[in-house]
Amino acid sequence: MGANMVSSYNTHLFLDESGDCSCGPSSKSRHFCLTILSIAEQDTKAIKARFRTRVKKLVRAGWDKSKEVKAHSLHRDPQFGAKAALGMLEYLAGIDSLRISYLVVNKNKITSQSLRDAEYGIRYNYFSGALLSELVFEDGLSSIYLTYDLRNKETHQGRKFKEYLKTKLLEESVKRDAAVEFDAVGCESNQCYGLLAVDFFSWALFRRFEYDDSRFARKFEGKVLRRREWYIGK
Repeated sequence: MGANMVSSYNTHLFLDESGDCSCGPSSKSRHFCLTILSIAEQDTKAIKARFRTRVKKLVRAGWDKSKEVKAHSLHRDPQFGAKAALGMLEYLAGIDSLRISYLVVNKNKITSQSLRDAEYGIRYNYFSGALLSELVFEDGLSSIYLTYDLRNKETHQGRKFKEYLKTKLLEESVKRDAAVEFDAVGCESNQCYGLLAVDFFSWALFRRFEYDDSRFARKFEGKVLRRREWYIGK
């Protein structure tokens, strides 16, 4: 697990989403939240160590070790609940270089008809590219390796997700005359501790906006690097 962490890159990013990206009657949530966990290469092993430590503690307390530890399922479990989810967030947030960036959209208040009518994958890629581009160029990242959940197979104008992001960053790097080394890989979440970790942060942020429940997001407030809140509070 976590074998995709390539050591030649200075910064590792892990992308996750909460809520769904659909607009209209098929939508299952008011908000859509994309979250990127960024961490220095030298601290990537700390994610694995800390996550495994907490999981071992959960298993000793009665958690079924065959079950993947996800924020939603841990929070819903009557034996563990909010206390266990808060503990996981606090422990992971203690990693020195770990930072969280997010983009949240209130889909009900999107005014652009073009954005509302866009295919699910195009809308998803648009949001992902906006968040990633700001994080990379506004914070001066030059060597980045992104891991995303393999569930994200959406395409944009025939291009796969990874190629879309590469093109987006190339376009921005040319405009800004900034050199960026970037690659990305899709991975099953149960095979990557970084994806398991970012799931907790994304879930916490989604709860803040969808359910007005800030208990979990407060655990890492000081670790938030980039915030993009679209149509929030309007």
